[in-house]
Amino acid sequence: MFHCFLFLLCMLVPAAALRGATVAAPKPNVVYIVSDDMGYADCGVQGCKDVPTPHLDSIANRGVRFTDGYVTGTVCSPTRASLLTGRYHYRDGVHDWVPPGKPGLNSNVPTISEYLKAAGYRTGVVGKWHLGEQPESHPLKRGFDEFYGFLGGGRSYFPDKPKGPDAKVNLYTQILRGHEPVALTEYATDAFGREAVEFIQRQKGGGQPFFLYLAFNAVHTPMDALETYLARFSHIEDKKRRTYAAMLAAMDDNIGRVLAALREAALEENTLVCFHSDNGGPITRNAPNASLNTPLRGGKGQTWEGGIRVPMFVQWTGRLKPAVYKQPVIHMDLTATILALAGVEPDKKWPQDGVNLLSFLEGKTGQPHVLLCWDYERQWAIRKDQWKLTFAGPEKGAKEPSLALYDLSQDNAEQNNLAAQHPDLVRQLEADWKAWSKDVVVHKPMPPATARDAANAP
Repeated sequence: MFHCFLFLLCMLVPAAALRGATVAAPKPNVVYIVSDDMGYADCGVQGCKDVPTPHLDSIANRGVRFTDGYVTGTVCSPTRASLLTGRYHYRDGVHDWVPPGKPGLNSNVPTISEYLKAAGYRTGVVGKWHLGEQPESHPLKRGFDEFYGFLGGGRSYFPDKPKGPDAKVNLYTQILRGHEPVALTEYATDAFGREAVEFIQRQKGGGQPFFLYLAFNAVHTPMDALETYLARFSHIEDKKRRTYAAMLAAMDDNIGRVLAALREAALEENTLVCFHSDNGGPITRNAPNASLNTPLRGGKGQTWEGGIRVPMFVQWTGRLKPAVYKQPVIHMDLTATILALAGVEPDKKWPQDGVNLLSFLEGKTGQPHVLLCWDYERQWAIRKDQWKLTFAGPEKGAKEPSLALYDLSQDNAEQNNLAAQHPDLVRQLEADWKAWSKDVVVHKPMPPATARDAANAP
């Protein structure tokens, strides 16, 4: 009788459980959301007063808000390249934004989507690509199973006008589903939100983890807003700021729809949601859109804090407790964290620059990075602890010397140059930046794996 009972027990209970072994947790889903040219101060949790952003605020309040969250690029394409690779964009041929028809990201460097697809994930990208229009640069060639969006850096938000049968397709602005051109029939931000929701709904009950990269072109110019949203902000006197507010509110509403889709599909607890802007808000150059980076100095296209420090939040309700994290991090860290959670070991031929943040977000002390560095045009910057050394031409009307040292713990607006008081620190930080630049920015490219790789070299 006892033997019969033992036989039935073995049939009903997994062998691992009988041995006392733990069952591996399922790999988390990932929804990675990026806004375009959004100001540091342009959501409620960052201090915004004139534009309600309840859904962005909910990600920050229910998850982790990074006060000192940085991106690698001061403009669009570099940040997107580093997001996909987990590496400084300079290493892989994307030193600046990718103009129409020009080569994009090195076609040989592995992407997060390729890694995750090999690890069993369903992968999709919705929205703005901006990493090249060549066939080898297409998202479906870079590890994504699905693509709905456009390959370039910007386009109208409004529905497409009818085209004749012989009209030439502009791959920089054309909406594509996969490789097929399709007409945009609704406001672009709404279309991207809808496509993201439908992607999530298709994953319900499938048993396969998924990675969705949702790259809004909002709130980048052109300043296109729906009348229904403009009416919400009739009290904002400045016309451009009113339009910006309308575009931002539309994006926030669509992020809310994505979050609701996760809840309705019972996927929220096992989904890591990431959000950040691709760079700081453009203030004086690179398509100014009335964004605010208060209290930070500068904006898009600059290595001041306003160009590289961005709103950055993550939410994983099933694992991460709500928190505010104050150590410097950079968005490549999110890539490294996602790969680690998926059990992926990146190819050593293409070493990662990001750091897995999970242990830090769960209580580990210390700093994820010894230092962080930037280089753009004739500007550069390095941050180490609370100190930031910058090199940039003085702004119009300013008499400040090009090399300046700031204590960001006391002066995140970068107004009080302390270089004269700390000459040894200035010399050390300058030497650290030069060593980083020699390794990362001015480096010998890796031997091309193919002729196509050589053609993509900058």
